[in-house]
Amino acid sequence: MDVVSWTFEIEQHDLDKPIYIDCSNATRNISARQARKLVRELVSGLQHHGVEKGDCVCVISFNDIDYTSLYLGIIGSGACFTGANPGYTARELAHHVRITGAKILLTELKTLPVTLEAAAECGVSPSNIFVLNYQDEPVPSPHQSWNILLTHGEKDWVTITDPNTAAAFVSTSGTSGLPKAAVIPHSYLISQGEFQETMIRETEKISTLIAVPPFHVFTMPVQHALPLRTNTPAYIMPRFSESEFAHTLHQHQITQTVVVPPILMALTKRSSEELASLRKIFVGGSVATHGMQQQLYEKLSPEARIVQVYGMTEVGWATTWTKDAKDETGSVGQALPGTRLRLVSTSGEIIFKDSVTGEVQIHSPTLMKGYLNNTLATTEAFTADHWVRTGDIGYVKDGNWYIIDRTKDLIKVRGWQVSPAEIEAALLEHPDIIDAGVIGIPAADGCGQAPAAFVKRKEGSVLEMEGVRAFLGERLARYKNVENVEFVDSIPRNPTGKILRRVLRDTRGPDVPTKDMLAAQQYSAELKKLEAYGRSRTSMSLDLERKRAGSDASDASAQEDRLKRSMEQIETSEDRLKQSIEQTDTNDEPSIKKSNKRKRNCCTLEAPLEYLRKLRCGIRGRAG
Repeated sequence: MDVVSWTFEIEQHDLDKPIYIDCSNATRNISARQARKLVRELVSGLQHHGVEKGDCVCVISFNDIDYTSLYLGIIGSGACFTGANPGYTARELAHHVRITGAKILLTELKTLPVTLEAAAECGVSPSNIFVLNYQDEPVPSPHQSWNILLTHGEKDWVTITDPNTAAAFVSTSGTSGLPKAAVIPHSYLISQGEFQETMIRETEKISTLIAVPPFHVFTMPVQHALPLRTNTPAYIMPRFSESEFAHTLHQHQITQTVVVPPILMALTKRSSEELASLRKIFVGGSVATHGMQQQLYEKLSPEARIVQVYGMTEVGWATTWTKDAKDETGSVGQALPGTRLRLVSTSGEIIFKDSVTGEVQIHSPTLMKGYLNNTLATTEAFTADHWVRTGDIGYVKDGNWYIIDRTKDLIKVRGWQVSPAEIEAALLEHPDIIDAGVIGIPAADGCGQAPAAFVKRKEGSVLEMEGVRAFLGERLARYKNVENVEFVDSIPRNPTGKILRRVLRDTRGPDVPTKDMLAAQQYSAELKKLEAYGRSRTSMSLDLERKRAGSDASDASAQEDRLKRSMEQIETSEDRLKQSIEQTDTNDEPSIKKSNKRKRNCCTLEAPLEYLRKLRCGIRGRAG
C-alpha cells in the first residue's frame, strides 16, 4: 500500500472537524475533508504541469496548516517529496536541489529570493517555481501562486503496489560534510505512522502542538499521519517562539508535543500553570539528559511523561520509552517493534554484555533504500549484513538503551574519551547559562585534546570563565572540565537541535603551537618510528636466524644492511626533534601568556630527547 492511501483509509465520523489549526489564529484551520480535497487538487495540478512518476518536487517553507496536504499531494502525484530548510542560503539550497534532482520548487514569499538564486544556479525554469502564499498574500509579478495548481479539478492519487517504492528524499548528515539525500520508501513512512497509533490509548483524548520542522523524519509521523488517522487536532506553529508556544499550550490545553532539547530547556523557564495540560513530551533530534529532564519535571503535572526518541533519518524512530513507569535514568527507551539494535566494538566485534559501550547499529525491515545517486556513501552506511552504522556511542542496560555521543565528537583527554554532550548537559544546569556547545581543542601542554565551551549567558549575567569551571568542577571529573570558555550570542544548531560543532570549530582562530605541543607531537612521531623499528628488528632477527640455519648467506647479509640503515635513521631522530624544539624558542607563545592556570606536566621539553637517547642506546647495546 502507498502512504497516501494508508493515511486516508480510515473513514472518520466527523470529517469537518478542524484537524490542522493555525496557532496564531485558530479560526484558520482545515478539516480532514478539506485536506483530502486539497491533496486531490494538487495531484491533478502537478500532473497537469508535467510531473511524472519518479520526479521530485521540493518545498521550501516554514510549517503551515497546508504543509501536510503539500506533502501528501506531491507523493500522491507519483513524485517524490523533498523538504528544504527555509533557513538555507542560496548555496545550500542549490546543493539540496542538485542532489534531489528537484524539478518543481514550491516556496514561501520569504524564501523566494534565495529560491530564485538557487534555481538559476541549478537550471530550474522560473515556470516551475510556485509561491506558497498560504493566506492569499499578493505575489509579485512575474511569479505565480501555487493556487494555479488548484484550478485543474481533482484527481485520484497514484496507488503503489510495491511498498519499497521511493516516496521522499530527506536531507541527512549535514553535521559532517555536505548533506546527502536519503531515499525513503512508502513502507518506511507507513511503519512510522503505525507506531504512532500504538502509542495512543483508545480512551485518550489528545491534541498536539508542533513547532519543529515538518520535513524531518522526527516530525513526519506525528504531523502527516497521526492527526488524519486518528481525527485529532494538531496546532501548527511556523517556527518555535517560546512565548507563543507557552500561550498555545495553556489556551488550547494541549496534551502532547514534539520538541528538541533546546525547546525542552526553554520550557523549564515557563510557569507550571502554562504547562499544566501536558501529558506527553516527545524529545528527539539529540539526547536530553536526565538532568535536563528533571528541571522540566519540576514544572509538569505528576501525570506527565518526557519520552525520549532515538533514531536517524536512515531508519526513522528506532527507540522510545514505552514502559508505564517514569524513566529516571536518561534512557532513550526500548527498540520499536520490528527494529533491532546492537553494539559493536572498535575492533568490529558484537558486544553482548550490559553496560559496555560501543557503536550503535540498527536493523529494520523498513530502512531507507540508500542515498540518492551516491553509491559510495550508501555502501559506507551499511554493514555487510545490512545493519545501519549510526556513528553513535551507547550502551544497553536491563533492556534500556543509552546514547552517550557521536563517535566523531568524542574528545580524547589524556587517554580518556570525554563526551561533549555530558559537559553540555552539566553546563545547562547552571541558572545563568541558556545554551552551550563543547568541542575539543589542542591541549595547551601538548597532550592530546582538552574540552572548550561556547556559552550563551542569560541577559545581564556576569558569569565568567572561572565561574563556569568552578561549577563544572563540582559536577564532573577533573579531566572533563573545560580548558577554555568563549561567551557567544548563540549556539549554531541544525533544524532538529543538533549542535553544529564544525561551525564552532570554524569560529576559533588557528591554534598557535606552543613548545609543549610541538615537542609532544614530535615525541609521539619518533616513538611510533621506534615501535616500527622494534617490530622490524624482531622480524629481521628471526629471518637471520633462519638464514644462518641453512639459507643463502647473501640474503642474510642484505638483511643486516637493512638493519644498519634502520639504525642510521634512528640516529637522526634526535637531531630532527632538537631542531623542532629550537624553532619554537623564537615564538611569543601567546596561548601560554593568555592563561595563568597551572599547566599539566605531561612531558617536559627535555623528556622526549632524554627518553629517545635512552631508547637508542639500549637498542644499540642489545644490537651489539
